[in-house]
Amino acid sequence: MSSVNASECLTIDGVTIIRPSAEHSSLFENVLEEVGLTADMAKSLSSPRLIVDLSNVKFVGSAFLGRCILLQRVLQEREGGRFAIANMNSFCTAAFSVAKLDTVLAIYSTTTDALAALKNP
Repeated sequence: MSSVNASECLTIDGVTIIRPSAEHSSLFENVLEEVGLTADMAKSLSSPRLIVDLSNVKFVGSAFLGRCILLQRVLQEREGGRFAIANMNSFCTAAFSVAKLDTVLAIYSTTTDALAALKNP
């Protein structure tokens, strides 16, 4: 996926994992396209299963929270589509909790846990 130029992107067992680079430790509206977190990217995945690994991310803005909902919706519109977030620090965890997104999104402590959950239908 050439659109992901500021992130590490890999596919394991049919699950795409996007990990924004350390230079994008703050995921605000102005960098979401640059790191490849777009609806078009989600639509173009050959297998509609995606994990966003936040291990390099220190801060998230409201635009990122909204983008997560969008990505989940786009992926769930496809057969077998699934979306998860992994490796959040305490600030990110609090942001998702305050927005009540921890009740509607699949959030995992590690990418390994998210991968195990998403690779099984």
